[in-house]
Amino acid sequence: MATLADLRGNWGAILFALIAVYCAVIFLMNRYRPHGNKVKVLHKPDNLPDKLDATLTLTSWNIGYGGLGKESDFVTDGGKSWFPPSLNAVKKNIGGILSQLEKFRDRSAPHLMLLQEVSNRSPLSYWQPLRQSILDRFTRHFALFRPDISSWGLPWPIKINHGTMTLCPASPKSAKVIALPAEPTFLGGFIKRNYGLLVTKFQIKNSPQQWIIINLHLAAFDPEGATRFEQLQKVLSYAEEEFSKGNFVVLGGDWNMALTPSNFPHTTDIKKLFWLVSMPTQQLPTGWQIICDPQTPTVRTNYQPYVRGENYTAIIDGFVISPNIQVKNVCTTDTRFLHTDHMPVTATFSTKPSKKG
Repeated sequence: MATLADLRGNWGAILFALIAVYCAVIFLMNRYRPHGNKVKVLHKPDNLPDKLDATLTLTSWNIGYGGLGKESDFVTDGGKSWFPPSLNAVKKNIGGILSQLEKFRDRSAPHLMLLQEVSNRSPLSYWQPLRQSILDRFTRHFALFRPDISSWGLPWPIKINHGTMTLCPASPKSAKVIALPAEPTFLGGFIKRNYGLLVTKFQIKNSPQQWIIINLHLAAFDPEGATRFEQLQKVLSYAEEEFSKGNFVVLGGDWNMALTPSNFPHTTDIKKLFWLVSMPTQQLPTGWQIICDPQTPTVRTNYQPYVRGENYTAIIDGFVISPNIQVKNVCTTDTRFLHTDHMPVTATFSTKPSKKG
């Protein structure tokens, strides 16, 4: 007859086995089944227009999940820290990001926002509701999200959900993800970053063609840019496919490549620039253009907190457009890297009139 001690021992063994199975499943799912292949609709307002104008303004901004203000360094960039210096620093960052986004929202219409590194209560930003705070301020925008770093089955305090967000002043005709090649390495040894293009297609007033708006965030720390160059080939292949249909294609985001040569003052050791590669412009199809502001940097190194004139800065955020689009203007807003390690790039584009004859 089993004693109470035997029963307790059996229950202990069962509990241990269940925990082991849970950990194994979580490990395998995070390692081999990353999120990011589907678009999530976060907000769908009523009575939005179903077409965009032939002229529109876009802003692309990597907001660093609210955790990479000027006080921060980050371990993957040669720094020492995994987390921001304080909760107050995160709240300051988010407040500044939201304030700047509101200025963009109110400045011109229609205005599309292409955001990268948007977090949903991440431990890397002390669980502040950054994503929801943005949605609360863009109640008249259609909001789409695609996770690129996301965890399966982890409990709330360590759950991760970062990705790209597109905010649209009109309802898209369709939205989808185009998967991109991934790095061979894993975050933390078991989470796979899942790269992809967040593609939104819009009908255009008085035109049979469409705007194809692509929000992207390419790899950053792949050795010698091997994964980035492979990703770029697929990006351009898809963009050319859409252009061949007569559509107007805008690719915007964090390319993690120098889009144009720059020589901003700095004292950074060259060894800290291990991540930087240049855009291979010779791979751009004929007539395609890189659109960026050559006067203002868009990213700073994170090996130390930001000090103007010390941290290396470069231009890696901007747009690539198809030959049938004309550029009205482009400008990087100088936020002095106060609230994130990137600065926003805004451009206005319009469709070129079709040639007749």
